[in-house]
Amino acid sequence: MLPKYQTEIPGHFKNLIEDLNKSLNGEKSKAFHRLRVKGSENLEKTGFPTMRNEDYKYTSFARVFNKEYSIPRQDQITQEDKDNCSAMYKNEIGGDRLCFINGMYQSELSNITQAGLSMHVLDQMNEDEELHNESINVWDSLLNESNNSFLQLNAGLSKNGIVVEIQKSKEIEKPLQLLFYYTSSEQALIANPQLLFLARENSRVTILEQHAHSGKNEQPTVFANIAERVHVEKYASFNHFKIQETGLEDFIIHNMIASQNANSHFYSLTADLGGRIVRNNLEVHLKESNTNTDMFGLFIGREDQHIDNQTFLDHAIPHCESKEWYKGVLTGKSRGVFNGKVLVRQDAQKTNAFQQNNTMITGPHARMDSKPQLEIYADDVKCSHGATIGHLEEDILFYLMSRGLNKDDAGRLVKIAFLAEVFESVDNDPIKKLLTEKVQFELDKI
Repeated sequence: MLPKYQTEIPGHFKNLIEDLNKSLNGEKSKAFHRLRVKGSENLEKTGFPTMRNEDYKYTSFARVFNKEYSIPRQDQITQEDKDNCSAMYKNEIGGDRLCFINGMYQSELSNITQAGLSMHVLDQMNEDEELHNESINVWDSLLNESNNSFLQLNAGLSKNGIVVEIQKSKEIEKPLQLLFYYTSSEQALIANPQLLFLARENSRVTILEQHAHSGKNEQPTVFANIAERVHVEKYASFNHFKIQETGLEDFIIHNMIASQNANSHFYSLTADLGGRIVRNNLEVHLKESNTNTDMFGLFIGREDQHIDNQTFLDHAIPHCESKEWYKGVLTGKSRGVFNGKVLVRQDAQKTNAFQQNNTMITGPHARMDSKPQLEIYADDVKCSHGATIGHLEEDILFYLMSRGLNKDDAGRLVKIAFLAEVFESVDNDPIKKLLTEKVQFELDKI
């Protein structure tokens, strides 16, 4: 029997899982395939969420579920696709790169050279290796514990898993660039990339993750369902920037689950600039004391875009701090959702948690649903949360126009200033410059 407010998996999703299993041949004996089996079995038990599910009450996935997809194949990738993926690499930022086309890892386009940084394809590793067994156990535990249907779907349809390890006491000087390129097809595609990041004790790394579409104006062609697991060991620092600018008819669901050990730092910034239906599921679990967690987000919605940010911060241990700030600009018939929950458990004394969501509405038909939440069971804490939703103020426009700006330039300046507080959290100048350029380009369209 399915859980309350869940619906059965459409038959064409079951067919996808069966088709993938038939194509595996000798891989069925591997440990990674057992994760596929567990994911598909769990998905049968959990089903997909409906809008009667509290965590999905503002977002309907009917358009996503009703579409019939095919699993991408390596032989469908063209040289043009490879060139376009490579072109996403930002030389001014530098560092190593991992390239994915339609969710499939491209070894010939990828490059890992920095000392202390290593990458492994999980289903190609020696199953006697300690790292292999650790990685399998991490994913296995997550599948056992999570009620996230999209994580289970990812496991059931993932072709391979990528493990990125940052070795103990190593500082990776230049960012690791993750390049996700999606290309149009005559048939809709479903992509299920899966990544595990292991930031070992006292290590430091910055990740720049980009998602982009080929840009062709065609029917919806891509459903990207990404699963990322991050483990930040004690005294380690993990900084993650994500810029998502897929096509306005694409579907993208990004699942990131992070855990932190003592005295570690986790930083996340998500910039959603594209996609028809976008859902970010971000969880951070604070496992030991003296952790610091920063979660920032910005989104720009236009036309019929639907952008949903769901966050969960689990303060289970004393003496931890967190800051969460999401800001967005909506126009046209776009809709934004922010559903952020901070849980402070009974033993988590001396917690300091801040949560804020601010949205600017610039059109009469745009809509924002915001639900910041604090659930506190400890009595010696410092916690605050809030949300604002407002329109572009005519008085400010009038003032700027009186100083010589035309109305469009004045409006653009106000919007970029509104989002600037999120930019201020970025301590990497080349990434900040790239992010600013992307946001300004998107604001020019509205």
